[in-house]
Amino acid sequence: MVDDVMAITSFNDFCADLVNVAQWAKANGFDHTTLVTVNADVAERAPQEIRDAISRINLATTDVIADPDDYSNFLSEEDLEAIDDLSSDDPYAIDDGPGIDDGPEVIRSLYTFLCSCDQRRMATLSSRVLADDPKTLDEIGKEQGVTRERIRQLEKELKTQLTSIIADSDTMRQLRDLFRQEGEILPQDKAFRHMPLLVENVPIVDVPLWRLVQELEMEPRFEIADGWMAAPSIDDAKHFVNETLGADANEFGVVRIGGNASHAQFDHIDDSARNLQLWLRYCGMTVVDDFAFISCRSVEDFTAALLYVKDRPLTLEEIANADPRRRNVSSLRNALAKDDRVIRVSKDKYGLSVWGMPEYSTIRGEIQRILDRNGGSADLDDLVREIAGRSGASERSIISYASILPFQTARGVVARAGDERMKADNDPYMAARLFRHHDAWMLRITLTKDHQRGSGSILPLAMANVLGIDFQGERVLRSPLGDQHVYWNGMSPSLGTIKRFVDSYGLVAGQQVFLRFGDDGTFDIVLMTMPTGIPLHDALAMSACGDSVDPTDAITAIAHAIGLADDSTTDTVIARLRKRGDDDIADLVDSAV
Repeated sequence: MVDDVMAITSFNDFCADLVNVAQWAKANGFDHTTLVTVNADVAERAPQEIRDAISRINLATTDVIADPDDYSNFLSEEDLEAIDDLSSDDPYAIDDGPGIDDGPEVIRSLYTFLCSCDQRRMATLSSRVLADDPKTLDEIGKEQGVTRERIRQLEKELKTQLTSIIADSDTMRQLRDLFRQEGEILPQDKAFRHMPLLVENVPIVDVPLWRLVQELEMEPRFEIADGWMAAPSIDDAKHFVNETLGADANEFGVVRIGGNASHAQFDHIDDSARNLQLWLRYCGMTVVDDFAFISCRSVEDFTAALLYVKDRPLTLEEIANADPRRRNVSSLRNALAKDDRVIRVSKDKYGLSVWGMPEYSTIRGEIQRILDRNGGSADLDDLVREIAGRSGASERSIISYASILPFQTARGVVARAGDERMKADNDPYMAARLFRHHDAWMLRITLTKDHQRGSGSILPLAMANVLGIDFQGERVLRSPLGDQHVYWNGMSPSLGTIKRFVDSYGLVAGQQVFLRFGDDGTFDIVLMTMPTGIPLHDALAMSACGDSVDPTDAITAIAHAIGLADDSTTDTVIARLRKRGDDDIADLVDSAV
């Protein structure tokens, strides 16, 4: 005898094994085969009454023994009660509760079969077939005191027997009808409404019927998870929908999923537009209105798709708020600047380039576009009305831009300025905070957090004259920390970032320093002498003249720094300072005399 086969020690064990063998035989084509033959010696010596019983036993076929309704053909009421108690001591079994006889046929058949299973089979069923985290064959074998191969055999037999019972019912026919009528992807609750049999509880194992059918992988195969039912599986359904919708997506990766969409009624998707939208969101797709975004791999893709769906220009805030990834406006702006599909159509809105709307750049760019369109000039009122209406820019800003380089406004007409106006002629000696010191120009500034962050800064227009920069030109200066760029593209020249000086020199926001522009094309930052509260000392410090304390020398030094003769009077120096806009220095000089 094989060492893992245990001897029958009770009548209940005998009945359980007998029914088990009969059901297996019936499931495997031995429907009318006899199973039991009583020892001939016993029959020969038995009285007639016993011989009749032996004859009935010998003639009992598998279909009779395997059918619970026919146990009475060869078992007494007492024996039938014993069979009902087969699982009373089984830790894997539970009471079937009231109403089992009134349940669906397949549930009754499964119950009868499970009642016939011994503890070893129930352990295999619960720990392998129906477990969320199945145990290994070795683990169950050790628990049951048998080999892993024996557990494998038991698992195979169980699946075969359970599959046979369910196949003999109308369960799978109902499933096929469900998928044919409702589609192969549908919400779980809808599936249960249309096929209540799926949620019928299977006694003893205490799982809904759908769970047992799903684990047995019977045809048609399906999977229920996360509130959805799909055939043959959730992953297969996702892949199918992605491929199907992807084939219909337009150049913006968008496909219509509602209304008169060509695929809205195809057999494999639930015909409810609402359920379809829920399914697509479950699959990770973005759904806006009646459209699904199929191939949005970047924020640029998403924006192009959203603009197509909304069919109107949108602000960055509107785009960002609709973005499921909630990317910030700054990163969105930077990304769109690199995408040819999307253009800026106003001061704060973006549209698709295929719409043919004029691209908005800046007020200056809008003015230039209108001048080019109109042959080089345009009426100021018409120009203001057009730009303000499209971009939302203020009329004051438009008028201001129309009056400065590279444009000029005369008698209500805007035109491009002549070449002679493209050069700065502002007197540097009349620019506030700009001083001449030996062989360099010194511009006093107060450092800000923008300087610390690396932003550029505005310079007086006179610096374009000092550095010889024409409009839309640039000058590169040498410095101890590398090239320093100065360019003139706007109303005034701009200085490139000086963050490296701030970091290297240990400068802080709020500190006053001088930007030194050398005649030899060099640049540096020079610390301002600390103020002491002595008026002339502080006036000299603020004028880049050092810290001379002699009143005569102080006035001469300041006069020289602002372009006056060395013998200029104090009143003349004060008047020039105020005219330049250096009232702070003028007040210090005035208080010292």
